[in-house]
Amino acid sequence: MIIDGMATTALGWHLHDEKRRARTLATLESSPFDRVRMAALASRCSLDSLEERVAELGAIGVTAELVLLRPGEGVTDVAAAVRYVAEVVPRLAAYPNVWWSLTDDPAGFPAFTEHDWVRLADLVAEEDPGHHPLSITVEAGSPLLWRRSFTHGSVRARSPRDAWVRTRDHHRPVVMDMCGYEGDADSPWLSLTPEEVVAQAWDGAVRRRRVTHGESYLDDDGLTWSEDGGTLVGSAVARLGLLRQVLSAVPAEARYRDRDAPMLGVPGEFCLEFCGEHRFPSREYDLPPGRYEAEVIDTWEMTVTPCGVLEGPAVRVPLPGTAGQAIRLRRLP
Repeated sequence: MIIDGMATTALGWHLHDEKRRARTLATLESSPFDRVRMAALASRCSLDSLEERVAELGAIGVTAELVLLRPGEGVTDVAAAVRYVAEVVPRLAAYPNVWWSLTDDPAGFPAFTEHDWVRLADLVAEEDPGHHPLSITVEAGSPLLWRRSFTHGSVRARSPRDAWVRTRDHHRPVVMDMCGYEGDADSPWLSLTPEEVVAQAWDGAVRRRRVTHGESYLDDDGLTWSEDGGTLVGSAVARLGLLRQVLSAVPAEARYRDRDAPMLGVPGEFCLEFCGEHRFPSREYDLPPGRYEAEVIDTWEMTVTPCGVLEGPAVRVPLPGTAGQAIRLRRLP
């Protein structure tokens, strides 16, 4: 399984009136995001309504990643969870634009054991003939990450580097569904600067730990994008559009390499390195003899600056000495 595209979080957008829902759909359609994490919300959303919203997302090319169980939403024990999963999954599994997340907060269900979560994951798989992707959001070190019942890992961690270090032996794709949202709320998780959000997204993408976007600014109705949808107002979104553009041109066989800055590459053919907070004056690469196209990407200013054609084996790429720079090297015929 290869996880591509780019996700955002709007957990309860589908619970609002038609006007706000239409605004959410229009925002998603013009955004870089092709997947949205949203809560199934057992006690507040009928299945008919949920199906309609999933179909609306499909019409604009967006996948609904449905968080099936959340604390305080009417499911309090394992038996109720089994009944709910058995009711929801067969109905929604008919839609091609669906992913499943068992829960984004296992700790909110203290009576559930690891065995219970695996049993529920197996039930999702049984009830879903389309075999849509399935995860559960856990801390990066959780043993649930290693269970075969899940198609990929979904982790909560403070940084992509932390997530990578704690999941590097996990031999399935891993995404970061929570490492903080752009915003100005009281919580440290909900008050990242846009610069931090952009840096985390690039760092995570190069480490093959795609970061799910979130935004927590209050709008005129006292609501936030990541809880209620509406309109994206943060400064990170446009810059994530550039990241998605860059990632679309990364070869499928590219793999992560850890040196003093994270790098994604195909040996001798392609390299995408993110310098992050480092203000390097230049970067050097040992490559096979040949000609290489070099570009410097300013991830905040959204510029791609050609550096000409450089001759291997020793390639040196000059940098502006500012944070947030990325380098792309491509071997020419």
